Amino acid sequence: MRIRVLLASTLLLVAVPTLAQAKGPPEPRNVKQGTEVGRAAETNSLNGIYVSPVDGNVYAASVGGDEITVHNPKTGRLLDRLGPERGVGGPDDLFITDDGTIYWTEILTGHVGRLSPDGTFKRQYVGEGVNPITMSDDGRLFVGRLFLGSGLYEVDPDLDDPATLLDASLNVNGFDFGPDGFLYAPSQFTGDILKIDVDAAVPVGGDIVASGFRGPTAVKFNSVGQLHVCDLPEGQVVRVDLASGQREVLIDIEGTLDNIAFGTDDRLYAAAGVDNQIILHDRARVRALNRPGFGLPGGVAVSPNGTVWVAELFGLRGFDKNPRKPSTSFYDRFSPPGAGFAGASTVAADGDNLVILSGFSGALQVMDPATGAILQDIRTLAVPTNAIRHGDTLVASQIGGGNVVNADDPSDVLIDGLFVPLGLASDGNTLYVADWATGLVWAVGDAGTSIVTAGLAFPEGLAVDGDRLLVVETGLQQVTAIDLATGNQSPVIVGLDFSDRVPQGFFPYGGMAGVAVGDGSIFVSDDGVNSVYRFPRSN
Repeated sequence: MRIRVLLASTLLLVAVPTLAQAKGPPEPRNVKQGTEVGRAAETNSLNGIYVSPVDGNVYAASVGGDEITVHNPKTGRLLDRLGPERGVGGPDDLFITDDGTIYWTEILTGHVGRLSPDGTFKRQYVGEGVNPITMSDDGRLFVGRLFLGSGLYEVDPDLDDPATLLDASLNVNGFDFGPDGFLYAPSQFTGDILKIDVDAAVPVGGDIVASGFRGPTAVKFNSVGQLHVCDLPEGQVVRVDLASGQREVLIDIEGTLDNIAFGTDDRLYAAAGVDNQIILHDRARVRALNRPGFGLPGGVAVSPNGTVWVAELFGLRGFDKNPRKPSTSFYDRFSPPGAGFAGASTVAADGDNLVILSGFSGALQVMDPATGAILQDIRTLAVPTNAIRHGDTLVASQIGGGNVVNADDPSDVLIDGLFVPLGLASDGNTLYVADWATGLVWAVGDAGTSIVTAGLAFPEGLAVDGDRLLVVETGLQQVTAIDLATGNQSPVIVGLDFSDRVPQGFFPYGGMAGVAVGDGSIFVSDDGVNSVYRFPRSN
């Protein structure tokens, strides 16, 4: 059975306007005068998932959301948010004990956290990249590191004694103890499932008990000891009979799946991270508990044919005639470089192609959105934040270098001495660069560099709009126009609600709020409410 969660559950039964609209009223416009593109989700991308043995609710960890959200197991309704005010920050995976104690991992900061039923919390540093977490039946706590480090560790459940390194070389994701007392773990980048003896004299290595998966990110056992594998790139959950090797696909969706969990009734829950959905498998029936929506909207672009593109960190959405339902969706399936889409923090039109930059993977890609083909894939930049085409040159901003460079030859520096270069825009002759930290916007041309304007409050996305430059000024919750002749500033869109909450260890600005001009409209993303708005141009 294959369900198309993203497309099917967002189908509208009433007529909707097309993206092309008439000219709008005079500026500035309030956000309430805008029309939404796509739909907003209540969560900010889902990672780990667990069903509490105490209240039966579904708990979902979100690195990007900087919180653990609590959901009704039957309806998916959001019941609670556990964020920094309760000690939770940037959680990637989680485990809940029989007394209601919640443990979680913080992949960016390297901490393991513990929230007790009485509300007290504690954190302990293990190492950057700490990711999977589970506990054995006898109360021993284990974590692993992935992406930003490697290793399998045993952790003191009280988070007092230092963690014990069991195997420095292991790179595994969401793991679980089997009924035989061994730890079973997915090796995401080899496609294998490992059986690990955590008590081996020289830990641990692991024996391969199943293989051939595309990119397994989690394994879990149900109450009768059956192994289930979450294969992220395939969007599948597969039940594996370890004795016979037989496999049965239980969940199969259009997008990707990050993690899985069983309730005490053996209902199977899966976190569709990019779609911000919880998928339930119950007695051979598969359904989404909530509708999909934007969780981490970032960069925005408009193609020559009028398609509006929205970057979502691990996803990319294209909206054509229907502004509420994406006509195209790309998912980061962790393919090898050049073989597939690698995530998108920002997106820019490049003729009929797209220039995409992923802050997570550090990849700059040029994509043909008609086919999904990756035409160029650059992985050599120093903590890149944005990329566009400037004339014939592909350029990228870098926090690592404090500059903007020719992405094909990073030694070719267009402008340096910047602190947090972020917003980029070009009219084909002049390159415009916004420094988020200093509030300056620079112009780079044949005559050298000059300051266009100063005093902006945390500028992010940029877009050329005729003889003016649009800037997303997150510190003032507005889009501001800069007169390119005079440098004068004026508000264009006000009343936005950009988030100022950033997970520890992430970019200082969080995700980039984007702005784009095209198809007779101005488009802006607002990560505080997970929305993207369209405003018809007033001139």
